[in-house]
Amino acid sequence: MKTTQLGIELGSRHLRIAATKKKEFLKIKNMIAFDEDDKVKAIGDEAFDIYEKQPYSVRVIKPMEHGVISDYTNMRYLLGTVLDGYFKRVHKPEMVIAVPVDITNVEKRAFDDLAWEAAGKVKDIKLIEKPILAAIGSGIDVEAPCGNMIIDIGAGTTEISVISLGGIVESRLLPYGGDQIDKWIKDYVKKNYKLEIGMKNARRLKMAYAENETQQDISVKGRDIVSGLPKEVKIPAAIVEEKARDQIREICMQAKAVLEVVTPELATDIVNEGIYISGGACGFTKTEEWIKEELKVTVHIKPEPQDHVILGMQSYLK
Repeated sequence: MKTTQLGIELGSRHLRIAATKKKEFLKIKNMIAFDEDDKVKAIGDEAFDIYEKQPYSVRVIKPMEHGVISDYTNMRYLLGTVLDGYFKRVHKPEMVIAVPVDITNVEKRAFDDLAWEAAGKVKDIKLIEKPILAAIGSGIDVEAPCGNMIIDIGAGTTEISVISLGGIVESRLLPYGGDQIDKWIKDYVKKNYKLEIGMKNARRLKMAYAENETQQDISVKGRDIVSGLPKEVKIPAAIVEEKARDQIREICMQAKAVLEVVTPELATDIVNEGIYISGGACGFTKTEEWIKEELKVTVHIKPEPQDHVILGMQSYLK
């Protein structure tokens, strides 16, 4: 009987797991909540619902930060609980873990150790570079003798990679993504409107602009830092565009730096083939236009960019 394979993506915002015998992949928030006695109160989406609404006796933790494991013990518990709950009938699977390229050997080893300890009985564990999976999910033929650039803009990190012949030629991991825009919005509203809002509301403001591209004001609710009372104010949607474009501009500067160190032949391929963009933080409809303006090349953003890595994992496992 063929061994079941599980593909795992440990993202800063979501934990995703694909299995060879299932068409759909599992996707939950990568969070865990504890009560005052350090007992687990909630995990995944339930922990996210608690986030920013919990009393002082409850703490909510995000065990992944900037693409690497920041809280090993709790990430191991969360992964183990999810595997037991959703894949408990899978006997001694082979596991494939998506990992960033530009991290230390110690950080890579943590992914491997985590899987062994969380899963219990496992036949084998393999680490595969995340940009390769993002490229597959974007529709790139990664085995072709052709240079392709993939920019994966995630929640906590952005990874810029050049791929050819099934391998990574050059890669650069940047410690910022969509979460940094949320934090900037939160700080901006507090400084300029004297209104304190949470990260969830900051993200809602960002997504309201990303989905509608409206130039009108968007209503935001929070706490007035002067009176301490609840308050609703209208924020110009243009501030979201300003910050998002600044981040894209910085990413493009880093992409140019990557292009400067690859061979002229690969750079020519990238100009001919264009640049592929993936990741949930590329959800602004103007992202393609902004990158094209900065890099002067064709830009490809395939549907469901937030799930390109796990979709690539599904194709890889077949």
